[in-house]
Amino acid sequence: MAEPDDGRAVDLLLAEADRDRTGEVSDAATWAAVVGVERVSLVAGTQDPGRLRLLLQGHADDDVLPEVHRARERVVDALVRSTQQRSPDSGVAHRDAGHHSVTLDAVRLRAALRAAHRTFEAEPYYRARYAERGARFAGTDSAWLVTLAELPRDGCLGQVDWLSRVLAGRGMPSWLLERHLEDLVTEIEDALGPGTTGYLGAAATALRSRRRDAVSDDELLVAADRLRAETGGSEPLPGAAALVLAAAADAAGGVTRGYESCVAWLTDPDRCDPTVAAWLRHEAATVAPAVSTGTGARVSAGRSRAGSRARRS
Repeated sequence: MAEPDDGRAVDLLLAEADRDRTGEVSDAATWAAVVGVERVSLVAGTQDPGRLRLLLQGHADDDVLPEVHRARERVVDALVRSTQQRSPDSGVAHRDAGHHSVTLDAVRLRAALRAAHRTFEAEPYYRARYAERGARFAGTDSAWLVTLAELPRDGCLGQVDWLSRVLAGRGMPSWLLERHLEDLVTEIEDALGPGTTGYLGAAATALRSRRRDAVSDDELLVAADRLRAETGGSEPLPGAAALVLAAAADAAGGVTRGYESCVAWLTDPDRCDPTVAAWLRHEAATVAPAVSTGTGARVSAGRSRAGSRARRS
């Protein structure tokens, strides 16, 4: 027999199955239900209210059922917070996410979760390295980023710059945040119309401009083809060559002190052919001259300000 709180949680989730709530959601349990339903919708790939109600009641396949259970657990936890009249924060969506601020607007919240899912699923590195826990962190980060649309330009760009440095230090090149901001702007404007994202687009442009000082869009685009042509091998996972260049661009631009947090994982012998690993490391060294690799070594290759490669033999 289900616990009473579990029954209340299911009722709250079912009440959000239409995904049509608007306005501010200040009740933690209701906020958690909005998050839970949107996550189930995204994982299951359906927006049909009838189908969602069946899923939320437990009639789900093995690939969706864990998300249904997480949705219920999220709401059960939030019910305690509601009785204490405490506002929602990131910890309501994900227990390990701390307690930073998040959007309380239901439409923006769903848009933020859709953007997080879109970004996460587009980049195999996220799932390979951070698994489902990474998907949940992506959602809480996105729900915070939405709130920056209310800030003046300097405030918004400053907060995004801070987050880019934190994430890059944890192995996520700021190129990934650049792409997520683009997804976030798209999802919010699709839901609310143009002019509703403040300076989030400008923040993405600022990250892009900084990255392009070291690595161009075209270089990222052709990185995998170059790797195959020059080594005869393949990437350890799709997108790895571009990620290595992006991580090195962060090091070259002073975003991080080195690129090892990302590059060491990608070139680990358990997942990367030695010849491919050597090529990836050479490319990183070419982009980021004389920066610490995180192992005490120094990189001696360099690149000119004009963007041409200046390799040393």
